[in-house]
Amino acid sequence: MADTNHQPARTEGDGINYRGLGMAMLILTAVTLVCYLIVWGFFIYMESRAASSDSARNALAAAPVTPTIVDGRIQSGNPSTTPLLVDEPVNLQKYREREHEMLTTYGWVDQNAETLRVPIEIAKDMILRQGLPVRDGGQ
Repeated sequence: MADTNHQPARTEGDGINYRGLGMAMLILTAVTLVCYLIVWGFFIYMESRAASSDSARNALAAAPVTPTIVDGRIQSGNPSTTPLLVDEPVNLQKYREREHEMLTTYGWVDQNAETLRVPIEIAKDMILRQGLPVRDGGQ
């Protein structure tokens, strides 16, 4: 006898509930946005509280200054403060260049006292030729 029951063969699914996965993603996105809005609102509230509780500035007080960065240093606008370094590699390179110049060139140390600076190699040769001073009566 011939088989007349032609139902399609049942196949196994992949076991993932795509609708539930999509809903979980939507809920997670909504909760994240709500938390972001709560934090943003809290910051605005705290900022307004801080601004309202600030005492009024004295009419005779100096104007407030805003710091700026000039040549790798923070300039506060107040000349009495020492600027903070913010670009160390550039400052170190400038320091090394000044030191190298002082060790390899001639120049005045104090022009009024007529004190000169000579390159380090020439100074070493002068010490070798003249010798170091010795105290009298030493051993």
